[in-house]
Amino acid sequence: MSRIRWDVLLGVVVLADVLHVFLPSLITLVGSAGSTPAEVMGGYALSWFVAAFLTVPLARFAPAARLAVAGGVLLVAARIVLQLTDGGDPQLYASSIGLLGGLVWLTATAMTVRDAAPAMTGFVAGLAAATALHAAIEGIDLVWRTGLVPWLPLAVYLALFAITLTRRPEGSETPAAPRIWFAAGPAFPLWGIWTGNAAHAQASAGWSGGVAAAVVTAAAALSVAAAARPRFWTRHPLVPAAGLVLSAAGFAAGRATVDGVHGVSPSWTVAAQVLGQFALAGCLGWAASVPGPDRPGRRGTAMAGGWLLFVVLMFAYYSAYDLGTPNRWVPVVTALGVAALIVRAPAPRREHSLEVWAAAAAVVAVLAVAAIPLWRDTGPRWRPVDDGGLRIAAYNVRMGYGLDGTMTVTQQADVLRAMRPHIVVLGEVDRAWLLNGGRDSLRLMSERLGMRAIWAPAADEVWGDALLTDLPVTSVRNKPLMKGGPTGAQALAVGLRWKDRDVTVIATHTQPPADWSDLGQAEQLADLASAAARDGRQVVLAGDLNLEPGSRPWHTLMDAGLTDALAASRPFATPVTGSKPIDHVLVTPGLTGRDAANKDVPYSDHPAIAVTLTAR
Repeated sequence: MSRIRWDVLLGVVVLADVLHVFLPSLITLVGSAGSTPAEVMGGYALSWFVAAFLTVPLARFAPAARLAVAGGVLLVAARIVLQLTDGGDPQLYASSIGLLGGLVWLTATAMTVRDAAPAMTGFVAGLAAATALHAAIEGIDLVWRTGLVPWLPLAVYLALFAITLTRRPEGSETPAAPRIWFAAGPAFPLWGIWTGNAAHAQASAGWSGGVAAAVVTAAAALSVAAAARPRFWTRHPLVPAAGLVLSAAGFAAGRATVDGVHGVSPSWTVAAQVLGQFALAGCLGWAASVPGPDRPGRRGTAMAGGWLLFVVLMFAYYSAYDLGTPNRWVPVVTALGVAALIVRAPAPRREHSLEVWAAAAAVVAVLAVAAIPLWRDTGPRWRPVDDGGLRIAAYNVRMGYGLDGTMTVTQQADVLRAMRPHIVVLGEVDRAWLLNGGRDSLRLMSERLGMRAIWAPAADEVWGDALLTDLPVTSVRNKPLMKGGPTGAQALAVGLRWKDRDVTVIATHTQPPADWSDLGQAEQLADLASAAARDGRQVVLAGDLNLEPGSRPWHTLMDAGLTDALAASRPFATPVTGSKPIDHVLVTPGLTGRDAANKDVPYSDHPAIAVTLTAR
């Protein structure tokens, strides 16, 4: 009897690849950055997951083993097509078809496999491999990379998966209960949002990004042993069940004020992630020991049902921002559900030792992450402009995605580099959302520009605004703004030293109620700017303010003594993004603007703007 299903391991890696494209495509292409009704976007997503249930009745006409091969081949073919696409509808439909192929493969595999232990171990190993791969390439998935180099690793694991698809399933005297196959679906968002998300660890305070990623990838690799030998490592199913719920509770509570900034993920959350990954693996290992009737149809239905729950959980978590409801309970409830499947699990009949292999995989994963600086391309060397002025740029980066739905973090950094700023204000910065591919975009941007990053959460601990600079920082604090739009807003005030002058830059991305029916956020920003300027300090307020010149909130800011540093250059033409003039650089009267720039490029739904400030 094999101790691990290699087809499951490799297939999960490919499926994770596809999901890292499908999920952001829902937002950028189907959702059109919020212009498409939520029910339309949800209906599109649900249709592919519901279609997977057809695998069960189709098995009456074709053997489930053949359906598994057909689904796997479709997954591989769609992944190849994805590598050839360059955004737009081809990307959306290729990822959608690949997702369906992956779901059919998983559903049919569950129908053909009576012994769940090797399959569940393979599932955990696939998650571990996906974690290591994603961390080693810094979240810039192979699909977003051009040229021949990304084809080399892609060809290897696609070929290996295709080969293992023809392997015949092995029998077992006592099949596992159908309901345990249900666990695979909810386990995936727990892994992607939290336990296996290296980007979330990188965003935690007090950690070096590389060290945090290495810790999470090593834990993911070692957790495979917990899935293969759950009784040896955890003794009783209540141990991983309690650990998983405790870890999810840590995720829900993991916010703190660090160095004057509210809502940051504290350093201990990385340990909570590690606990969660081992507990999740242990839960899946124990689940495989639950006996049940040999009902292939029920096993397939349970697998498809678990993945339908996956998409429901994803919408429950991320749509909560649009609905204005708390969402941090979603991982806790999910963990409770997975735990409930195993609390009465009997001891496994046999276990397989994978400790040596897991340890070796952990070493390889750590070395792969540690080797990132050896091959990372951060672009050409550059320096901020040196003409006596203070160059400041502002860019709403749309979670790192362009108008065609492709990941554009590196192109956005190149645009900003060409502006040669001393200060960069970023809005809609995503540091770990699974919905957007689970990468730390701020770290990528900061390292590509070679500038210090100061982070300020807005929606949650890994979504918000940031300020990058090469100037000495004298103070940092932020203030949450009153509730307006769906994701929440904040104002990050950073004290900087420029040519023996003290300057305060307030970076923000307002989320006002419709038509600014309540001027509360504008009034808060006006008060912050006025307070910062009381001691004679010069103040800059910059970012996507979601207001146009001449509007009511605009006058609120002007009445606070601010002026428009871009006034002499308006209006900016935006034929590519079609953006309204809502990105601004406002200054106190001691500063004036010159050499304004407006880069209207398709790497976001906003242009990048810049202006050089000089003291009067």
